[in-house]
Amino acid sequence: MIETGEQFTAVAGTFSDEAFVDYLHQQTEVVDYVEPNQLYHSALFIPTALELEDEEEHGTEASWMPMPVQMKVADAPNWGLSRITHRSNSDLRSYGFQENAGEGIHAYVLDSGIHVSHNDFEGRAIKEASFVNSEDEEDYGGHGTHVAGKIAGLKYGVAKKAMVHAVKILDKSGTGTTSGLIKAISHVIQVAEPGRALINLSLSGPRSKVLNEIIHEATRNHNIPVFVSAGNAGTDACYFSPSSSIDVFAVGATDMNDRVPSYSDVGKCVSLYAPGSAIESTWIGSDDATQFLDGTSMANPHVAGIAATLMSERSYATVDELYDDIRSLATPDMLNFELTKKSSPNNNLIAYFGSEA
Repeated sequence: MIETGEQFTAVAGTFSDEAFVDYLHQQTEVVDYVEPNQLYHSALFIPTALELEDEEEHGTEASWMPMPVQMKVADAPNWGLSRITHRSNSDLRSYGFQENAGEGIHAYVLDSGIHVSHNDFEGRAIKEASFVNSEDEEDYGGHGTHVAGKIAGLKYGVAKKAMVHAVKILDKSGTGTTSGLIKAISHVIQVAEPGRALINLSLSGPRSKVLNEIIHEATRNHNIPVFVSAGNAGTDACYFSPSSSIDVFAVGATDMNDRVPSYSDVGKCVSLYAPGSAIESTWIGSDDATQFLDGTSMANPHVAGIAATLMSERSYATVDELYDDIRSLATPDMLNFELTKKSSPNNNLIAYFGSEA
């Protein structure tokens, strides 16, 4: 049984008798609904050699706008960090950052685990909990380590002083279950300090009422913002969970030419877009390993890092206040949707956190 406050109670089980499942459906006075324990997957691709070549060559030595005292300018380790600190993509070689970004904020990365000894984390990564019965707490797939590095790594991250907590819900193949997800979110609700913590979910799967409800519990009753990948099906993000939840901040992907790639989900459920193709970040195998990946899984942690930075600078009474600030900072009307398969309403916004007007 999974209980979170007075509003949410769930029971996960295996029932071989279909008649018993039908019986549960009929118990409307005590059971709101019954749904399958579905599978969810990390949203990533391995980039092509051509994409990596473009990443190395793109950009010019453009002049940098004057920056506030609290921000520094450096060579960008990857184009994504540069893009979110520039209003245009004319210079993807430099980026601005705050040395104390995210200080005091805890990012709970619900994923495949984190290689916590990686040097880019500087000891700010913690093995928090695991809800994968077939494996221990280590990250054997690399996805969670890559995501965490983009949120809070010293070199590759946005919020360079945030703490990252590994809450393992995906196995080495990048697969998890509904029950694992709701257990993990329930755990975060119990241990996190409201207003000082966020959840990153770089995964996607079938629409789930129970998953969307516990996200509602986390965001509305505990003031824990939830940032999710839009998904990599190349269709409408509203078809899936957690991106269909009205309580999350869903992020689609862009490439270095400000195009939304064909893999990125789109539509009204997507809050904005962020760099997602040919993204380099921390990896498993050694304490200095890195890897390039594509996907909305890579776009989402850019925005989670922006959120952690904003949360470290001011208090937010509600998650909507934070979501609104991120949208208001974003760069409008720069995206090209010609590669997407689905035509639907979109927020033409690219994530931004820099000093330019």
